[in-house]
Amino acid sequence: MNQLVRTVLRNSVAGMVAQLAIKVLSFCFSIMIVRQLGATDFGQYAAVIGFGSVFLFIADLGLAPYTVREVARLRTEPDSLNQIRNLYADILSLRLILAVVAGLMVISAAILTGRPWLMIGAIALNAITLLMYAVHGSSEAVLAGFERLDLTAGMQVVNQLIFVTLGGLALWLGLGYYGLILATMIGVATMTTMVARALWRLGARPGRWQRERWLRLLRAAFPFGVIGLTLGLSYRFDTVVLNVSFGDTETGYYNAAYNLIFALVTLSNVLNTALYPSLSRQAKLDPVHLPRIYERILSYLLIVALPITAGGFILAEPIVSLLFGDTYTASAPLLAVLIWTLPLMFLTEFLGYVVVIADREALVARAIMVSSAVNVVANLLFTPRYGAPAAALITVMTEAVLAIQYGWLLRDQLRLMRWQPIGRAAIAVFLMAIAVYLAREWPVLLVISGGGAIYGSLLVGLRVIGAEEATFVRNILTARR
Repeated sequence: MNQLVRTVLRNSVAGMVAQLAIKVLSFCFSIMIVRQLGATDFGQYAAVIGFGSVFLFIADLGLAPYTVREVARLRTEPDSLNQIRNLYADILSLRLILAVVAGLMVISAAILTGRPWLMIGAIALNAITLLMYAVHGSSEAVLAGFERLDLTAGMQVVNQLIFVTLGGLALWLGLGYYGLILATMIGVATMTTMVARALWRLGARPGRWQRERWLRLLRAAFPFGVIGLTLGLSYRFDTVVLNVSFGDTETGYYNAAYNLIFALVTLSNVLNTALYPSLSRQAKLDPVHLPRIYERILSYLLIVALPITAGGFILAEPIVSLLFGDTYTASAPLLAVLIWTLPLMFLTEFLGYVVVIADREALVARAIMVSSAVNVVANLLFTPRYGAPAAALITVMTEAVLAIQYGWLLRDQLRLMRWQPIGRAAIAVFLMAIAVYLAREWPVLLVISGGGAIYGSLLVGLRVIGAEEATFVRNILTARR
């Protein structure tokens, strides 16, 4: 148990620091991109990324998360290194083949939907990165299985530094979003080289690939592939439909707000990424302590997500004005709606991992298929008619449908949880929201900092944060040393 805590804390702290650095860089740079490109060009850039994301699952088919879990489990067996090397070789070969297929499909989709040739060229250029991601994704999954997310975190920082530096230079030279795509390719190539070298030092070089095992691997990874497909549709299908129906400007307004949500979701993503390989091994060696860990993590996620949601809803207009300028005022009401996906996404990501760790990934795939089907059908019916507001509401509804399904699947475990801390945190959020609403006309940064101070004081006063959290912080400091 102590080893698990140390490993998770090491990965969480390293990941959080790295991801914080990444998100500060990417957040500031994304604001620069939005301002520099303008709503129309930014909408086209978002659509290019959206087309790629919809077909990204084909380049993986669930092999990455499957590899993480299997490598983590193989490490407990005799002759583990040779088995991991052979698995690495098979996964790498499969993903390179799948990347070529995905690239051809995304280019064909852009042509069939009548996208401008300038945009089709950008989509084709962006498709080349799928080959790089095939090597990087395979290597990073093996490294994650070794529970060395602290190493991958540093590599991601390097990637982001390269993207920001070269992307900023491209914008300054007037290369538009083509320059941003080239900057992305150089960053990914560098990060891929670093991950491969880290594995080489661990002795985890690709072994012997055997084509007769490929079909079995694809079948085993299929539930994860369904998850990837449906998540890709849930998060980017609305952008594609919006771009085809309403053009680039409306897409730009929508994605300016949506990108803020994805930036905030990093807070949960870092922790869940650190937990996944460690808890997968823990589930095999000592599953007794898992329910208490699940309870603690779920409480922390909601304590963080709820005040951000309340504050973002009240302050959506001044936040958008501060970040993107007055030309993006149309993004403010979209942000006020989309912000409600934040606590739902915190919940669904974590609860999905809980189900997967229990070897019930087929149920996760089924749940995401249902929610994604709702997303696709609703977007096809309402987004072409009502535009970005409909897409925002559908996004919230999709995440709610997924959360309800996970709650039903885990109802027995959730029933045993202690919900008093979350209830007291909800009271603190309500009182903080009143203060923020009354001060909403003040300078937005002052209101945000004041609201945060009020919320923190209420958490202490209502005993949401106490001795256990102090012990948790001490464990983090010990793990860092």
